[in-house]
Amino acid sequence: MNFVRGFFTGILSSILTIALVALGTLITLNLTLLNPDFVISELDKLDAYSIAVEQLRGQLPQEEPYMAEILDETITELEPWVKEQAPDVIYAAYAYLKGEEELNIVIPLEEVRTCLKENVEQAVRESPPPELEGASPSEIEAFLSEAYAGIDDQIPQQLEITEAYLTSLSPEMAAQVQEARQIVGYIESGYKWLIGAALLLVLLIALLQWWHIKPITRYVGISAITAGVVSLIGAVLLLAAENFVLGKIPLDIPPGVMAVLPQLVSDLTAPLRIYSIALLLAGTGLVVLSVKLKPPSQEETPR
Repeated sequence: MNFVRGFFTGILSSILTIALVALGTLITLNLTLLNPDFVISELDKLDAYSIAVEQLRGQLPQEEPYMAEILDETITELEPWVKEQAPDVIYAAYAYLKGEEELNIVIPLEEVRTCLKENVEQAVRESPPPELEGASPSEIEAFLSEAYAGIDDQIPQQLEITEAYLTSLSPEMAAQVQEARQIVGYIESGYKWLIGAALLLVLLIALLQWWHIKPITRYVGISAITAGVVSLIGAVLLLAAENFVLGKIPLDIPPGVMAVLPQLVSDLTAPLRIYSIALLLAGTGLVVLSVKLKPPSQEETPR
């Protein structure tokens, strides 16, 4: 009887180990990639806005240096505005991905239009383009009015991102967003199910051991230690493989992005490392407790 009980308890303990390892992965995802606060803090910490600005500058039309200079100045001035708008956009996007709200992201663009108009006016008045050399003030005003109208036509007062907008823009993109939303839903559900499964497994182990504290703490402690070791090894391997992975990334990745990737990898794995250490400490404590407790034969049998 003791052999059978020990055999099935061992199986449940192994399943508990797997559940704890999987739970650590989902906890890490929920605290990092699926956490809008983490994403916003990482964007600030890694100076992602400046990197994006530099990338955008590289896409400016070099065959039109006059307009490129105006756009470059506008992009620089709008960086604080981008930082201000980013949190609202990120929170709204995550609320949609997590199924809390429908997709409805509104980005006001009036400041973009105003900034661009001001830079166009300043450039034209201080250093007119070749076609305006020797132009009269009225001709310059007519040129500016036409430029302002063109900016208003190209840049709307606000950008509203909805499911319909994504579908009209790119059906493939809309499908990918829907798929991402489903994956996030699976992760959120799996996180809750794994917590329930871990608690149920501990309860089943306790039932198989007839509620004797010594074997319960031993089996659960060993599972926690094993899961902690596996999770910690996984986190360390991710950090150790960082250079190898970065070496395999195509060379067209911008240097600014490559420079911040090591810090990003470290921040992404930090919750897993903390979780692993917590499991190791908890498991070690339970095993030590099981050693100090009386054997089941000396415990008072529950009535």
